[in-house]
Amino acid sequence: MFVSLSVCFVLLLSYVLSDDITTREGHGKPFGNRKPIQYIEEIDNFPDPKTFNENYIIPYKPVKMKNVAKISPAFTKWTDDYFISLKEPSDHVVSVETRKKEDRTQAVKEMPFVEFVKSYNTSGIYMVNPVPPFIGGDLVLPCPLQCRDIIDKGLVENIMWFSSGGTKSVVHTDSVDNINCLYRGQKSFVIVDPTKYGDKVDIDHPEGAYSAVDVDSVDYTKYPGLSEVEFYHTNLSAGDCLYIPYKWIHQVRSYDSNLAVNIWWDHFKNNDVNWNDCNAKCDPKLTFTKIKFHGFDGQMDNIQQIKDHFQDILKYPKEMDANKFLKAILGNDVPYLKETGRYEDAKSVILELFTIMDLDKDTILSIDEVKLAPDEVWTEGRELMIELGHILDGDMPETDDENQHDEL
Repeated sequence: MFVSLSVCFVLLLSYVLSDDITTREGHGKPFGNRKPIQYIEEIDNFPDPKTFNENYIIPYKPVKMKNVAKISPAFTKWTDDYFISLKEPSDHVVSVETRKKEDRTQAVKEMPFVEFVKSYNTSGIYMVNPVPPFIGGDLVLPCPLQCRDIIDKGLVENIMWFSSGGTKSVVHTDSVDNINCLYRGQKSFVIVDPTKYGDKVDIDHPEGAYSAVDVDSVDYTKYPGLSEVEFYHTNLSAGDCLYIPYKWIHQVRSYDSNLAVNIWWDHFKNNDVNWNDCNAKCDPKLTFTKIKFHGFDGQMDNIQQIKDHFQDILKYPKEMDANKFLKAILGNDVPYLKETGRYEDAKSVILELFTIMDLDKDTILSIDEVKLAPDEVWTEGRELMIELGHILDGDMPETDDENQHDEL
């Protein structure tokens, strides 16, 4: 009897331990630190635009393109001495983060670009800002994007990521297609295919499309889905570019003196591109000074983009009431909107959005209602999202009513 009880105890203990999620590989480790690890395809050139679309954009397939950023004069010109020698306009400033481990609630300050370059190595600050226009001529538009339709209608924004290394992004998604090119240092990317594991990575801050998971020490008790994910890994060296498809989940780290530029373009505009009317041969003179980035506001013109956004918001809670919906949309912007007198206007529009999507009028919005909403709901929702965008940007037109706010 004693032996039988001992055996039963051991078996029970083994079962309990085997079911303990904290014993699984990757718990308490950096994000992506578990097997099996997948590796991204690598090629040695920029594909022509039509090939790039067929092989990577359409199938939602990331690809690392080695040494292709060297086509830009920036690869050799962009030294600190070069930047410091520039005559920066007196009114020009860039946005600078003060923590290298990304925190979306941190304060962001502004300073002249040249001042940043003189101080970033000793202060730990991190520039996250569009490329200053006075050095745009040093950057060639990546060859796969050299299409008239993309240039005229599809380019959304560019960002220059500039630090002394050691930066760590949050786990996040982008509602755009993305090419990230590295001009200095090394970068590592951990990437997750959302079509396979999108329901396992909890993007618990849908207002910013990011997760609050600690990227240095993943806690499976808080984020159990991550114990089941397969991760893609890739490392970039100076001169490499990486294509990250629309909505692919990723986390980025930088090493050494580090400078990268990424280009975001509208995923849904790809359907309107005449891929036969692109540069079959890359034009090295097509620089940033000859193109225009149209910003994120135009994306709200696309109903599918709005549908995807609201499905992302409701992916994990599956349903929410109006107050949670309001918080999911505005997130950390609430104090700023209250301070600037725009909160009530934003709240009014968001609650109207909630009302039209709450199809059964039970004051609870579910992901099924979002998926089943008819076209007329989305048409009205698009107009409300455009209005909300104006409110958040502070550029609503003035009205003749003296009782109205200057900015609606």
